[in-house]
Amino acid sequence: MGRRLPSTPPVLGGYTHLRAIGKGGFADVFLYEQALPRAEVAVKVLLPDVASNSVRAMFLSEANLMSQLATHPSVVTVHAASIAPDGRPYLVMEYCPSSYGSRYKTERISLAEVLKTGVRIGSALESAHRQGFLHRDIKPSNILLTRYNHPVLADFGIAATLAEAERDEAEGMSVPWSAPEVLQSTSRGTVRSEVWSLSATLYTMLAGRSPFEYPGKGNTRDELQRRIVGRDRVQPTGRPDVPAELEALLAAGLDKDPAARPASVLDVVRGLQLIESTIGLPQTSADIAAEASAASSLSARPVSGAPVVALTRAARGGVSVRAPGEGRLRHRGRAADEVRESTDSSVTVIRQVAPPRRRAAMRPGAIVAVSGGAVVLLAVIATAVVFVVGGRDTSIPVVSDVQATVTADAVEFAWKDPGLAGGDVYVIRSPDGRSSTQSSNEFTVQPDASGTACVTVRVSRDGRVGEPSAQKCASTADAP
Repeated sequence: MGRRLPSTPPVLGGYTHLRAIGKGGFADVFLYEQALPRAEVAVKVLLPDVASNSVRAMFLSEANLMSQLATHPSVVTVHAASIAPDGRPYLVMEYCPSSYGSRYKTERISLAEVLKTGVRIGSALESAHRQGFLHRDIKPSNILLTRYNHPVLADFGIAATLAEAERDEAEGMSVPWSAPEVLQSTSRGTVRSEVWSLSATLYTMLAGRSPFEYPGKGNTRDELQRRIVGRDRVQPTGRPDVPAELEALLAAGLDKDPAARPASVLDVVRGLQLIESTIGLPQTSADIAAEASAASSLSARPVSGAPVVALTRAARGGVSVRAPGEGRLRHRGRAADEVRESTDSSVTVIRQVAPPRRRAAMRPGAIVAVSGGAVVLLAVIATAVVFVVGGRDTSIPVVSDVQATVTADAVEFAWKDPGLAGGDVYVIRSPDGRSSTQSSNEFTVQPDASGTACVTVRVSRDGRVGEPSAQKCASTADAP
């Protein structure tokens, strides 16, 4: 947007404005003092002159996504969301005094800190992906540091569901850390483009510059974009303390061909953990919710033809994936491809085995705090999230004949495989807009207060979504 003054901070009941602390293309961020309990908070306020329906929808999406990830230790905490008296939507968030957006330019960040940050932020991204969301603006300035120097991921303002990423406008992408397919508009975001952005961010933290920024040469936005989409290959970071295994992992994540990159952020996280062990550092745990455990990860499955990179390690022990949370998945039988690790003292081997079939209980949607007439406005915005975008890819197989089995307290839906290819997943959606993404063809729903549950099922292929199945409904009142 060029250089501009911050917008006028809104008057908010229970909060005292202190100063402006940030500004962006769609919103300004102000520091406020909260009256009760007394604390400093960051308040992100949508700019008055960009408050179109689509931008308002993105703003509400950010609140909902961050609320759904609120318990993750590496996602910035959102305390509340509402509408200011002047009509601007705002978010009240945890105040983080700094970010890596400024630090990488002014100091040499240690290898140990980069590895630990990569595991923690990668865990947050993997958790978002398993809930069906993309971040789509991963960069150093969106990794904030709390008062306790803990890295947290922020700014989900242009995030989108995996199923919808191909159908809306990916506004605000940051060129130095964006994947070539995104810059060329052949994709508006996939898991593998997130792998690129995370790899580019870690590279930047190590090298003190973005991957295609060349010292002593022109580094304008257009020049960077030409290098990213062109034939230039990423060069080593130039730091003697960076091991060859890490250079190789980052180079794989920054491959121009999406199919040649690691298949998931979890693969990157595991690689970073192995490197920590290799060089004698304590292994950082990966915080990934139990309902999206590694054993049933849809995004951890390698894609046919993708390279397998073996990382040598000195210490015995497997890659640790910590799984706190509700643990609501139930498993029975076997289904398609699962990644399972076999680890010895010298190498970690990744191979395909048959996974458990899973039936995931649908989690309730996030609750956003609103006041007064804001309820109606946010309802309109929520509708815009669903309907502002359109279009389907008719080349993707369509699920038909969804069946339901009713028990006293749940409805179990199942359907036949319509012809999934490697990497395809199902997106299951309820009428109220909640969705879940998975690889198995069974899904268990806890019904609403009336005892009724309804779903539609789509196939998502590389972030593009196919036509929905016919909606299937069932009621626990029909239980035998």
